[in-house]
Amino acid sequence: MTNAGSLLIAPALLLWWLAAGASQVRAAGGEACRVAPSAEISARIVETPESYRPLTGQDRWNIYFREAFWSPGAFFRAAGPALGSHLDNNPPEWGQGSGGFSRRAANRFGRFALQETYEAAGAALLQHEVRYLRSSEPGFRLRAAHALKANFVTYNKHGRQTPHIARIGSTVAAEFTGNLWMPSGHRGASETLRGVGMRLGIGSAVNLLREFSPELRRLLPRN
Repeated sequence: MTNAGSLLIAPALLLWWLAAGASQVRAAGGEACRVAPSAEISARIVETPESYRPLTGQDRWNIYFREAFWSPGAFFRAAGPALGSHLDNNPPEWGQGSGGFSRRAANRFGRFALQETYEAAGAALLQHEVRYLRSSEPGFRLRAAHALKANFVTYNKHGRQTPHIARIGSTVAAEFTGNLWMPSGHRGASETLRGVGMRLGIGSAVNLLREFSPELRRLLPRN
């Protein structure tokens, strides 16, 4: 766990340094404008294109901390896959019972935290967007395609679409790093690719929920 811990801390410190020095954000027109503290962003969703504004360093830190450690999603995305692995008794070396489930949950939580850390640091360096921007297109199919594409395409500081290098790279890196604490025989390329596929699948499902959450909220009963 020592090697994995150092790989988690290093990019987090880099992100903290970027956030501490980023009280200004450069606007599209070229002049630097100060962002008021009350305008800080902590949500991972941009509701409409009209509400978009670039992220400051502090915004990035707020989003990173919330997504990696301090949101209900951070618990559920670890507990769900951990329960599946527990029912399959995978890896068998961790056994059953509360101890086995705790180790599997810690394994998934650690991998997701690593992925969030790598992505946040990489996107900050590249000045790429980490939030989900809802589609302005009409119709289910176009909006669903937009949500699925968001795992692989993001926006640069000029508002142009660009490959989501930070997300794809961080997903692969987190799975390789997470294999460091796995039992012998569970550290191969096949386990890594399986983890990458699962992570991207969960990300696609989350993006679909983000895209259609306004409609889903309207279906919920109101008091």
